[in-house]
Amino acid sequence: MKTTLNLSAALSLLAGDYISALSDKNISNQPLVYSYALFLSGQFEPALEMLEQNDSIRANWLKELINLMVQGKMESPTYFEIRNFLELDIDLFIASKKVNYLEKLLAYSGILTEINKETYKLIGRVLFNNGLYSLSKYYLDLYKNRVYYDPELHFIYAKYYMEYKDYKNALTAINLCLNALPEYYPAKLLKTEILRLSGAL
Repeated sequence: MKTTLNLSAALSLLAGDYISALSDKNISNQPLVYSYALFLSGQFEPALEMLEQNDSIRANWLKELINLMVQGKMESPTYFEIRNFLELDIDLFIASKKVNYLEKLLAYSGILTEINKETYKLIGRVLFNNGLYSLSKYYLDLYKNRVYYDPELHFIYAKYYMEYKDYKNALTAINLCLNALPEYYPAKLLKTEILRLSGAL
C-alpha cells in the first residue's frame, strides 16, 4: 500500500494532472516529480529551487525547459537529453494541455536539431503517437530533407499513410524502410498488413 501511495503523485503527473500531483501528500518525497508539477503550474522559481536537490541529467533538462519558458532560449542542452527526454516532455505537455509550452518548444526545435539531428524525427514520432498527424508529417518532412536514409523515418511515414488509407504510398514507404533494414520485424509485419488492407494478399 505504501508503494502505491508513493507513486500516486508521479502517476497523476504522467496523466497530465499536475494539480492533483501538487496536492499529493507524498510529492515532497519525490523532488523531480515535484519540480515538474511546479513547472507545469507555472511556478518556475520554486521548481528551480527544488531542482537544486537533484543533479541528474533529467533535472538538468528540466532547467533547460524552464530557461526556454522564461528567457526564450536554452543554455546548453545535450544530445542525450534531447534523445532521452524530448518526446517524454512533449507527451507530458500534450497530456497536461500546456499548449503554450509545446509551442515554445516546437519553435525552438531548429536549434535543438543542430545539437541532435534526429530532433525533427523525435517530434514527428511523438506527435504522430498523439494523433496529431498533419503536424507530425510537417516535422517528418523537415527531418527527411536533412536525413533521407533513415529506416525508422519511412516506417513512421508508412503508418502515417495507413491512417489515410493511402496504401500505395504506405507500401512505398515501408519498402524504403525494409530496403535499409531488411530484418526489421515490425516493418515486415506492417508490410503484411498494408498488403492485406490494399487487397494485394
